[in-house]
Amino acid sequence: MKNRIAFALLLASAACWVPVDKGRQMDARIQRLEAESAATTQQIEEQRNLVRDRIARVDQKIVEVQKKLDELNTTAHRSGADVVANQDRMQESLTRLVGQLEEHQHQLQLSEKRLAQLQSDTEARFAALKGAGALEDYEGRKRAETLKRPSDKSEFYALAMQQEQAGERAVARQLYDEYVKKWPADPRAADAWFRMGEISFGEKRFREAVLSYGKVAQDFPRSDKAPDALFRTGEAMMSLDLRDDARAIFQDVAKRYPKTTAAKKASARLAEMSKSSKKKTPPKQ
Repeated sequence: MKNRIAFALLLASAACWVPVDKGRQMDARIQRLEAESAATTQQIEEQRNLVRDRIARVDQKIVEVQKKLDELNTTAHRSGADVVANQDRMQESLTRLVGQLEEHQHQLQLSEKRLAQLQSDTEARFAALKGAGALEDYEGRKRAETLKRPSDKSEFYALAMQQEQAGERAVARQLYDEYVKKWPADPRAADAWFRMGEISFGEKRFREAVLSYGKVAQDFPRSDKAPDALFRTGEAMMSLDLRDDARAIFQDVAKRYPKTTAAKKASARLAEMSKSSKKKTPPKQ
């Protein structure tokens, strides 16, 4: 019963559904992880800024010392001994400053590595928290990072389709997700949401499929993908064994889009469900 209520709320609000108790636990863990990550990132950023400031000051000192050395080399009115003594002192200062600069640069490199490792570890931990399929998404994002993003939205969408057709579903999902964030009101965003739903459905990630299909039905009700998205939502509900919710969805498809192929499929599903219910109903005594 709890699952049915939760999915009804999902359809009404398109919000992310998780079982209540586990959802609260996961949200709390994610919030703690976000807070820890933010605090650590801030500390590392502060260290990086401090080291960069030190490097800038040492660089300036090196310039000043080098300038004085150059002046000494061109000074003619001092005795040779005085020039040599001053040159030695300045050279010692320069050597010391160069050593400090190298140490600060090394510290900066370590900070950069720590920050990169922190980001990688945090993403991996988030992937583990988010459950089945999240690791594939994480790896897909990493592979997607190697791809050059076209600035033209048609070419961007074509790249996502190409990745999906090549079997790189996790990469395609990442690109489709980027597409709907870059161009949320573009008509092709409906197609991108639908493709994300299809990818999730094919991987038996039915909850995520419902969310993606729901975005099409909710935000693009006049899109040519809307009837199919609504029908596929019902199919996902069936796969989750939420037959009553699925029946309501199929009825909605037939009512809202009566002349479409999706409506015919929905009517056929309703007929199948009706026959199945009659078979399960025990005969009257």
